[in-house]
Amino acid sequence: MSESDHNLLRRADIEATRRPFAEARPLAGPPYRDPRIFAAEVETLFLKMWLCVGHQSLLGSSGDYLMREIGDESVIVTRGDDGSIRAFYNVCRHRGTRLLDDAAGTGLNCIRCPYHSWTYGLDGSLIAAPLMDEVEGFDKADYGLTPVRCETWNGFVFVSFDPDAAALSGCLADFPDLSRFGIERLGLGATHEYELAANWKLVCENYGECYHCPTNHPQLNPVSHYRSGGDSFQGEYFCGGPMRLNDGCATMTMSGQTNREPIKGLDPDDLRLVQYFNIYPGFLLSLHPDYVLTHTIWPLAADRSVIRCEWLFAPEAMERDDFDPSDAVDFWHLTNEQDWAICERAQKGVRSRGYRPGRYHGLEETIYFFDNWYLRSMETPLLRNCDGDSG
Repeated sequence: MSESDHNLLRRADIEATRRPFAEARPLAGPPYRDPRIFAAEVETLFLKMWLCVGHQSLLGSSGDYLMREIGDESVIVTRGDDGSIRAFYNVCRHRGTRLLDDAAGTGLNCIRCPYHSWTYGLDGSLIAAPLMDEVEGFDKADYGLTPVRCETWNGFVFVSFDPDAAALSGCLADFPDLSRFGIERLGLGATHEYELAANWKLVCENYGECYHCPTNHPQLNPVSHYRSGGDSFQGEYFCGGPMRLNDGCATMTMSGQTNREPIKGLDPDDLRLVQYFNIYPGFLLSLHPDYVLTHTIWPLAADRSVIRCEWLFAPEAMERDDFDPSDAVDFWHLTNEQDWAICERAQKGVRSRGYRPGRYHGLEETIYFFDNWYLRSMETPLLRNCDGDSG
């Protein structure tokens, strides 16, 4: 069997995942390993949908910026002198040179191209173009940076490379109300970045279930039992579900305890739950009684991903002299490393010709939601990669 044949999907595999949950089977192997499918995912999902670049506290002052990359595209997100957050392609309007290289920075007064020193304001306008006054008819007003759509939701900054994408607020109109968490007022307490040898979908699927927790997370079960989850749910662009903290535990740390007060305004039930959401295509959001944790997934290849994690805390907690986020950070850093190891092991397995999907367990309903959203969204390119076998 050639590598090309090995990466062909069968229509029967697609239909097996679309069956009712009690009968369905997980995704077959090709979507996790085929570079052609990965390229189609970048174009169909990541360059068409809204992508979270981080919390707005990363852009707290004028001159703060973020740079994110997906496929061949790179975007700069800045806070301007007027306080507005804007996004632009990371491309000089002169001859296309990449402008910025760092993933984040502060104190930016302007954006200067390293090639010919064309210089842009933080609002994207071209403010200097050396010697271009010698070019007849040249007007700086015609050559500002190319904008990328940028919107904020619950304090998170999103971009979309698709000028025709529906408004973010409309896409998430059916999302549960999070206003009581006051996420927009939270501050960044810690960040971690990971690169792992696994497909981005394996990370999303692993996040959506705790069937693997007893085997892989011995520190987690004493704090939140793997069978403590409530009913899972889905919307057009998300899925998720809650898990309950064990009696005597106040939050997700090694001890289940912390000296931080709960986030102000939470309901009594919020103090007993951790809410987990997967906002498609790759924004993972978990809400804890005293902090919020995010994972943003940036695919690099069919078998490689970058994940950025942010731990967000209430300003009252961060202003205390004894503020120390390490109890939450250490707990999830360990959990993340355990997850990445099993995702990388899964990546090796789904590359095999011997991989035959089994069945979903009852604890994996959100994976079923995610997989079927994926099949709906990717139906056309997947069918192009299908062998046509209906049996």
